[in-house]
Amino acid sequence: MPATFELKTNDDNQYLFNFLNSKGELILMSSEYDNREDAVQAIKEVRTGSLMSNQIAAGKVPEGDMFFVIKDTTGSIIVKSVLYNSAMVFDNALHTVKDNACVAEIVDLTA
Repeated sequence: MPATFELKTNDDNQYLFNFLNSKGELILMSSEYDNREDAVQAIKEVRTGSLMSNQIAAGKVPEGDMFFVIKDTTGSIIVKSVLYNSAMVFDNALHTVKDNACVAEIVDLTA
């Protein structure tokens, strides 16, 4: 299975998406959007941002776990990663996003 974006709705009928690697493991989670078009546009921005080092930022939580975000061209965060407690796993996840997000298909689970 290739890496994918899963587009879905929550209990409040807001749209959101996740980016999964080829093993189906969650890597990125989006914010919530009021309509499908905004969520799809955000996926497009993640595809572009994943290729632009200046739109990717890494961070740590107080407990020491690492994460990264992808921002749009205005600097607003579009998606954030899950937390990683291993630098190697963190690096692998980041490389997976950089290598695959630009071509990952959208699996629409909203229908």
